[in-house]
Amino acid sequence: MFSVVKKVTILVVDDCLPVSTSVSLLIKKLGYDVMVADSGGSALELLKSQKIDALFLEISIPGEKSLEILSYVHEHLSDLPVIVTSAAMSEKEEADVFNMGAFDYLVNPVNSARLEVTIKKAIIESERRQQASLFSVVITNSPITIVITDKEGNIEFVNNAFCRMTGYSFKEVVGHNPRILKSGEQSESFYKDLWDTITSGKNWHGEFHNKKKNGELYWEYTIIIPIIDPTWSITHFVSVKQDISLRKKESEALAESERRFQELADLLPQPVFEMNLQGMITYTNRIGLGVFGYTEEDFQNGVQALLLFAPEERERVKLNMERRLKKIPFDDHEYLGIRKDGRTFPVLVYTAPIIRDGKPFGIRGLVLDITERKQIEDKLQLLNQTLEERIEERTKKLEKTHQQMILHEKLASIGLLAAGIAHELNNPINFVKINFTTLNDAVSDFQKMLTEYRGIVRKFEEGSCSAMELQNMHQMERELAIDTLFKDIADIFIESQRGFERITAIISSMRNFSFRHTDDERVLFDINNGIRDALVLSRYEYNNYADIETVLEELPPIACNPEQINQVFLNLIVNSSHAIASRESRTHGKITIHTWLDNGSVYCSIADDGPGIPVEIRDRIFDPFFTTKDPGKGTVLGLSISYDIIVNKHGGTLSVDCSTEQGTVFTLSLPIKTSTSVL
Repeated sequence: MFSVVKKVTILVVDDCLPVSTSVSLLIKKLGYDVMVADSGGSALELLKSQKIDALFLEISIPGEKSLEILSYVHEHLSDLPVIVTSAAMSEKEEADVFNMGAFDYLVNPVNSARLEVTIKKAIIESERRQQASLFSVVITNSPITIVITDKEGNIEFVNNAFCRMTGYSFKEVVGHNPRILKSGEQSESFYKDLWDTITSGKNWHGEFHNKKKNGELYWEYTIIIPIIDPTWSITHFVSVKQDISLRKKESEALAESERRFQELADLLPQPVFEMNLQGMITYTNRIGLGVFGYTEEDFQNGVQALLLFAPEERERVKLNMERRLKKIPFDDHEYLGIRKDGRTFPVLVYTAPIIRDGKPFGIRGLVLDITERKQIEDKLQLLNQTLEERIEERTKKLEKTHQQMILHEKLASIGLLAAGIAHELNNPINFVKINFTTLNDAVSDFQKMLTEYRGIVRKFEEGSCSAMELQNMHQMERELAIDTLFKDIADIFIESQRGFERITAIISSMRNFSFRHTDDERVLFDINNGIRDALVLSRYEYNNYADIETVLEELPPIACNPEQINQVFLNLIVNSSHAIASRESRTHGKITIHTWLDNGSVYCSIADDGPGIPVEIRDRIFDPFFTTKDPGKGTVLGLSISYDIIVNKHGGTLSVDCSTEQGTVFTLSLPIKTSTSVL
């Protein structure tokens, strides 16, 4: 029944070292853990402090008598099987140890086959005893009331929960019929049906309105199970009971609350609804049925939420439902509804997730019929159609061009960084390769040493191992420097792990930078992660010129396009690196990156101690194609695209500041937005 695999520990108690050693080796070969005690005192200490699964007890050990140990086990460790061993015992002695609880008796020297069988039987017996003890404790102390009666219905056992629930003690109810709990609130036919059911061998479940010892009435839910012996005769009945008085009161209060809510909801002029995770409508007010043309009978039979929308809208509705449950913001919340008779009409749907115990449970919402509004919009659209088409066409062309520019900038950035990234990957790959060569040599030495160890062990077991052979083995250990190899291998694994972690970090950052959401898609993103990825990818650009200092405060995730934000960080870090490199100084410069937040925005500043930006050109640095770099250095679009991403696409700010001495600080902000849930 309990299938958990555990390691079995066996205690061998014997004052004869050769015998205890021999028995221990046999037990270990069978796959068990062994502990050895050479006296009664040490055996008792182990029994009191360790978890032992079986005990081998030599009956004639001196000091504290073996019978005293056997008596201790019988009184305090009844689940522990004791296997008595002895060179010889009289019939009386053998009878005495079995009367004191011994599980089995083996004659020394122990036969290995008999030993294996005896241990397996002892372990099975221990598990059986533990299960019986566990079941007894569980049933007695279960918070659920349990009653066992004989086949006539007379009580033989009740647990503590029964006594707490009814007020009767164990002695007061044993031998009596459960009729002592009858309140008179239920008919005789009720009890007759119950008795007919369980005496036919079937389970019964239902509710009793019973009376406690003090006369207080209470409700209980009961399951009665007949216990049938191998001859198919009923021997006992087991009742499992639970006090449901509070639940009854709460159910009545809940029913009243639901009636009040339904009456209030029916007063609303718009449909309100709730749906479960399977997409079935679980609640709607009266007008909700009328607007969509369904009846109360339809609702009782089940209405699928998607059927309330035109077929062409259903995929979008399904997607938005998934977004709502995942708390992903979206704006397309207008749909084309469809009535039961097939007529369609435009609707606006406001929704919010239903959360239970911290997990999504469904969706609730409000539906607005926007037929009149759409008719007005159609008229206006017809009047402005030509103008809108022209604007849309122009906008699409501009957007396409802009997206191509952003993509070009991203690809150009990757191209500029490709050689550096390859170099960054090559370093850890090379030293991991060297480490594996070293490991190969070490393993070869360990194989030689292991072969020598096995030979010595085999000769030791055969009793033919000489001191010269042990001396030769130790000489080989010294020649191969085994201890040094162990230390070197640990260092090699640590170094290799660092190399793998470096490779993983670079590849992860490349993957994050290369992933692409749609241009208008916004997901929750921690900008500190974007900064870390940008530092990994641009390391080759700044490593020889600048030291990096980061002060990244804890920030909340913000809704943004992560790839675009990452591109901004990469542009600004590379710009700072190139500015410091242009000083042509032998000492490293410094790039400081700091993030923080206030009530409405998160901020990031990237400061360098390069030569700064001259006053006369500061107003132009965000213009497209403007650059102060040498030809072929940079893409001439980085800062202008960074400005567009931060300011125009994400509603943030991007500014530059230069001190009177030297250096440049770029500071950007992004809003922390919280939007109303609209489907």
